[in-house]
Parts: sequence; C-alpha cells; structure tokens
Amino acid sequence: MRETLGELCLAGAVVAPLLGAAVSAAGGRAPGRGQRAAAGLGWVSALLALVTAGLVVLGGPLVAAVDEANGQVLVGLWANQLTVILMVLVCVVGAVVQSFSLRYLQGDRTARRFFAAANVVVGAMAVVCTSATVTVLVAGWLAAGTAFLVVLGCRRDLPGVRAATRRAWRMFAAGDLALVAAAIVVWVRDGNVDLVSAGALRGATAHLGGLTVLVALLVAVAALTRSAQGLLGRWLPGTVSAPTPTSALLHAGVVNGGGILLVRLGVLAGGSSLAMVGTFAVAGLTATVATVVMTHKADVKGTLVFSTMGQMGFMVAECAVGAYLAAVVHLIGHALYKATLFFGSGSQVPRGGVAPVAPAIVVPTLVRAAATVATTALTVGAMAAIPGVLAHRGAAVLLVFAAATVATASWSWWGRPPASARLMVSWATALLVAGTLYGLVLAVLGRWVAPALPAAGAGTLSPWWLAVVAGAGIVAAALTRLPSAKRRLTAILVNAGAAPGLLEARGERGQGGSARIAVAGYTPELAGSWEESAA
Repeated sequence: MRETLGELCLAGAVVAPLLGAAVSAAGGRAPGRGQRAAAGLGWVSALLALVTAGLVVLGGPLVAAVDEANGQVLVGLWANQLTVILMVLVCVVGAVVQSFSLRYLQGDRTARRFFAAANVVVGAMAVVCTSATVTVLVAGWLAAGTAFLVVLGCRRDLPGVRAATRRAWRMFAAGDLALVAAAIVVWVRDGNVDLVSAGALRGATAHLGGLTVLVALLVAVAALTRSAQGLLGRWLPGTVSAPTPTSALLHAGVVNGGGILLVRLGVLAGGSSLAMVGTFAVAGLTATVATVVMTHKADVKGTLVFSTMGQMGFMVAECAVGAYLAAVVHLIGHALYKATLFFGSGSQVPRGGVAPVAPAIVVPTLVRAAATVATTALTVGAMAAIPGVLAHRGAAVLLVFAAATVATASWSWWGRPPASARLMVSWATALLVAGTLYGLVLAVLGRWVAPALPAAGAGTLSPWWLAVVAGAGIVAAALTRLPSAKRRLTAILVNAGAAPGLLEARGERGQGGSARIAVAGYTPELAGSWEESAA
C-alpha cells in the first residue's frame, strides 16, 4: 500500500507541472484562467513531493520505474533521502514563483508562454533530481535548459533580453553537448546505468578505464556552464533585463542545476583529479571575483546576479572537495533566500520622499571588533555543541561558512546599532537562537541524508581547500579598498557584465568610456515601467 501510494505521489509530483504546462499553452477564453490552473497544478506538485518525502521518512526509498526483461531499470524515478529533498526544493520553489507571477504578469501578453515553459522547467528539474537512470537524467537536463531559454526569451522586446537569450543559447548548447557526450561514452561502455543501485555508478566508473578523465571533464563542463562559472558563465549577467519572475526562477532553481548534477553524478565527476582540480580552480576564482564585483554593482538585480555566481562558485567548489552535505544545505538555503530577494527587489528601488532613519550610536572600532568576536564565538559554539553536527565530511566546512556569515553580519550590525539596549540584546539573542537551530538542522539532516550521499571520488580534494577560497575573497576585497586600486578598478567592477543591448536602448553605443559609466546608474528593476508599457 505504501509503495503504491508512494509511486503515485512520486510520479504525480513530476507529471503535475507538465500537465500545468499543457493547460497554460492551451489557454482558454477567460484571460488568465489557464495560468491560474497551471499555478494551482504547481502547488499540487509541491504537495505530492512533500507527501513523497513523508513516505520516504516513514518507510525508506521509493521507486516508480519500468524494468527491462533482465530486471534492470529502463526508465523511472527514484526517491531516496537525497533525491526527495532536491525534488521538494524544486517543486516548492516552482510553485512559489508561479504564484508570484500570477499577479506580476497579470495582463501580460506573454504570460501564457511563460507559465507553460516555467512548468516544463519545474517538471524537468524534478526529473533530474529523481531520475533512476543516467539516460532519464540527461533527458530531463536538456528539457529543463531548453524550457528555461523559452522563459528567458518571453519578453524579447525589453532592452538587452534578445542579446542575453542568444548568449544563453550558445552557452547552454556547449554545456549540454558536453553532458550528452559523457552519457554516450558511459552508455557505450556500460549501457543505461542504473542510479538506484548504490554500486552501479561506481561500477560504470570502473568500466570507463582510460576514459574516466574525459567523462569527468565533460560532466564538470556541463555543471560549470549551468551554474554560470568562469567564462562559461558569461550568459548570466545579461539576464538582469528579464522580468523578475524569470530572474527568480533562474536564480532559485536553474543555476542550482550544476550542483544537483554534481551531487547526483558525484562518482563520475569525482573520478579524476584533473577534473576536480580544474573544477575547483574555476569555481573558486569565480566565487572570489563575483563576490568582489557584487559589492560594487549600482543596481539591485546586478548585485543579486553576481551574488549568485559567487554562491554557486562556492557550492561547486564544495562538490569538488567531496563535501556533498555542505553542497545540499547550500542548495536549499540559496534557492529559498535568493527567491525571496528577487521577489522583494522592487522594494529596493528608490521611491519619493525620505525614509525615516532609526537613531543609532557610533561604536568604537575596538568595541565593535570585540562584540563581533564574542557574538560569533557564542553562535558558532552553540552550533558545534550539538551532537553529530561535525560527523560528516562537509559539516566542518558548513560550520566555517556559518562563522564567516555570522561575523560579517555582526560587524555590520555593531557598526551603528540602534540606540536601544533592548534591541541590541534582542538581536544578539535572535542570532544565537538562529545559529542553534541551524546546527540542529545540520545535525538531523546530515544524519538522515548521509546514507544517500555519494562517496567522495578518488579525485576529490581536501575540504580545507575551501579555506583558500575564503582567504582569497578576503584578500581581494581588501585590495579593492586601496586608493590606487579604487581609481583603476571601480569603473570596471561597477560595469562588469553590463548587457550591450541596454547601451543600444539608451542610444549611447559608440561613446567610449562615458557610455560604460552611464550604464552604472541604470537600475534593471526600473524596467518594470517598460514592462508595463509594453504589456
């Protein structure tokens, strides 16, 4: 009974968004009816994914598959501790994005196409998360990428969108071809590899022989492209011109695909030291540079774009060192947090009038530093004191990352805290409670997911190499604050990733440096006025 119900819920979680896509594409006489139905089916998908997760918690893994005559899985879906978490994340984020889009795109002539393609993205990514074979995973990957490109190109009339869509098509094609080539090599050597069996993927890696390095490099290229890393990520900055729902779906879901791919095919990707060193180098460099650029962007969406590139860089680097638990937690946190930021990005656009400023006090530097150290030590100490929080390969990395986050937040807070002892105590208490809850989630999630996480491959690096990335980021940020560096780098960093199409729309192409500086004052979120006029 449980198995039958689980199979139905698992299959339904994937089929519901695809049905929503068909409903939206078909439309109807009443404006928006198809879109409302599609959004409703998105929530049905999220509910079925949650029910599936509950059944996995209560009774173990579930599989809905069609087997070959020899008993090997031909096509199917697989829900274990790892894949069901990823599926729930994808389905819930997709449902939230579509609910937001119902109001945001009300009356928009491209709404039907957006909802249809967005539902395909959700359904296809759910397939990537739960696929029972490598072939099904690759098919879902290709469908998700193609559908998102349709989403991105829905408003080609907006400045910069057409150019961004063309560039994304080229980059996605390169990454997808790399993954298809890797899948073909695996198929030739070992057939349609079953991802349900714990040893099947390891066996396929052993059968690759001298082709192990090639397959690992191809999988790495696919992951780096979808996660917008290095030169393969040049497509992402141009997407700031797209409407906010597109950006939310991209940053909360699509770019996470690189991490999902590396987590699901970790054995294949981690079989080569060359591939892992290259992946770590590209991801670490991207994380460092993107984080520095992020602090110099003059617009809300531009800041969020480079923030995503930096976060994805660190997450891919976590996979390269075999810290898969850290990568999964990072995936969940980034998706939920970034979706929230994009939904609220419009509130960051300057409005008329002057916002009231709460009274604050100026804290001396030494006191500020001491308060930051004390707050960070107490919070991280509360996390580390929880039994089992440091039991897994990626746990220590997460703890260091959390410490850096708490220290950054504390330093900013204690710079000019409100002149109220009650608020200061309340903030410190809230941070301590949040840290303790984070530690509890890490311990419980790590204990539950651990059996389903891929084993670190022979080519994976030490997790403490991530400290090099963090150190490089700190050094780079400090160097950009030097007066000589500010004079030379500020204009470059502010205008990094500016879409050429925006220059054309403003009639400023061909004016040299002045045109580049002009883009810095442009706030892509203000494109909302263009969107409304064009709708």
